[in-house]
Amino acid sequence: MLSKKTLAATLVATIAAASSAHADDSFSWRFSGFGTVGYTATNTNDMLLVNPGQLKGAQEGGTGLVDSRVGGQLDLTFTSSLSATAQAIAMQDAKGRFRPTVEWAFLRYKLSSDTTLRLGRLGWPAYLVSDYRYVGYANPWVRAPLEVYNLAAMDNYEGADISWSHNAGAGYLTLQALGGHASSPLPDTTETTARLKVNQLAGAYVTYEIGNLRLRGGASTGKVTYRSDNLGLLVDSLQMVGFDQYASTINADGARTTFMSLGGNYDDGKLLLTSEYAKLRSASDALGTASGWYGTAGYHFGKWMPYVTWAGYAKRDNSSNYAFPPYPPLMPLAQGVDGLVEGNSQHTASAGVRWDVYKNVAIKLQADHVQPSSHGGTFTDVVPGYDGHAVDVYSAVVDFLF
Repeated sequence: MLSKKTLAATLVATIAAASSAHADDSFSWRFSGFGTVGYTATNTNDMLLVNPGQLKGAQEGGTGLVDSRVGGQLDLTFTSSLSATAQAIAMQDAKGRFRPTVEWAFLRYKLSSDTTLRLGRLGWPAYLVSDYRYVGYANPWVRAPLEVYNLAAMDNYEGADISWSHNAGAGYLTLQALGGHASSPLPDTTETTARLKVNQLAGAYVTYEIGNLRLRGGASTGKVTYRSDNLGLLVDSLQMVGFDQYASTINADGARTTFMSLGGNYDDGKLLLTSEYAKLRSASDALGTASGWYGTAGYHFGKWMPYVTWAGYAKRDNSSNYAFPPYPPLMPLAQGVDGLVEGNSQHTASAGVRWDVYKNVAIKLQADHVQPSSHGGTFTDVVPGYDGHAVDVYSAVVDFLF
């Protein structure tokens, strides 16, 4: 795994190499930046609205921590075949802190005019907007629909990919294969071991662009380990009282997990249509089987674009696979298992407007009417006794490029 120190050293070495190559006419560099200043509030204190990987979220009082971020990207070109890219983003992390992390740090080598090899920390291309998910200015919504983008808590991985691009009919086809491993911290205030790890990661994706239409689909698979003190305690307790089979099916230690997705975007400068579907399937019931989808439609009126979104999310209910004897001492154990394996769902109707107020600056207002199940859908920190009432979310952001 590439540690932060290793990544930093790689970047320093890359920049040093760039400086020594400055005399070469083929060398060039480019820096670009992006950011979002946002404010989000809901109409309830029964739960938190968060983006994936965040600890602190929005309630009635509102917060700027959910959507605010700033990032920068450095692109270095050494020769016509060799280049490097580094991207860092400062936003709320799994401990609730606003701090920078290295999202990308990789070398790119063109094996031919059609084929490119990359090595380092790379963006995971599982989603339609993976390449610019955190660049708010490039997206129609305030935030990517959580019904889909909350399914897999992973943005990047360490490894390599190879892509082949070529004209295909009237369009342009890109085939991409990847391999490596990943590690993502899980939101927690105290646990230092709360983390999602993916080993033996492999994936393949296809992107096709024709005119104003862009399509992307594919799948990734790997052996996932989900570590937290709470899950570890539950597994140990099940084994202690003789429920070894239950412990085995819940335990997420090298569980084979697959993520599939398919999406498309059409934008002719007037009409915007975008939709995406994704499904997560794991051998561990702690991760389970879940799917999500959304569809967005918008229309440009000069610098204004109103838009609407309808989205859904569902996690399969596996509680019927677990039966505990009706003994009071086992009730806390049964409740802990149910909290992991019971079904969950959510539907959201959203309406918003984007105003391109200035060059490279856009203001967005968005209202979401969310109907979660009694388990809270994609919300976190759901209070005991929550009855599944609807939640309204109100967001305002300023997206910018520099």
